Amino acid sequence: MSTNTNKKDKNNADMTAQDRQNIYNTSSFFKKKNEDAIEFLKKHPIPKEYIRK
Repeated sequence: MSTNTNKKDKNNADMTAQDRQNIYNTSSFFKKKNEDAIEFLKKHPIPKEYIRK
């Protein structure tokens, strides 16, 4: 599955950060991964000594 949905056939390296962020935000695959990560962090929070660094 390709995440490059750019109609201009740009290489991912040629895309701006905002273009890549737009693809990420509209992708159902990444939305699901983000939800999974949030649920994981709720169950297994990051220790405070790592957050401070």
